[in-house]
Amino acid sequence: MKLETGLLHATDELRELILQNPELPLLVFAGEDSNNGEWGYMSCSSVKAAIGEFLDCEQTVNDERCFTDRDDFQEEMEDKCDFTGTDEEFAEYIKARMAEYEPYWKPCIILYVDN
Repeated sequence: MKLETGLLHATDELRELILQNPELPLLVFAGEDSNNGEWGYMSCSSVKAAIGEFLDCEQTVNDERCFTDRDDFQEEMEDKCDFTGTDEEFAEYIKARMAEYEPYWKPCIILYVDN
């Protein structure tokens, strides 16, 4: 008896997102287990799709991370910020810094793949 690989995935979820949002670009994230390094390409057994947004610009908050959540971005900005002043001044400073990035938050369809 042969067993199925589990590598073929129904396209209903992704197709529906694309049909409902044809103007949105696709962003793909591959998890740390998506490739063991033995092959140039590997199939992924876990595939999920969602509507989200992506900070589409170079930033100095954490240049090793792609941000898809504004709250995470703000939290990391606050943690790494070297600011001297009152809590109110700090809040206004962060608000102004976040506003600089506003035009770069782009809606997209995010595809997450992993094994």
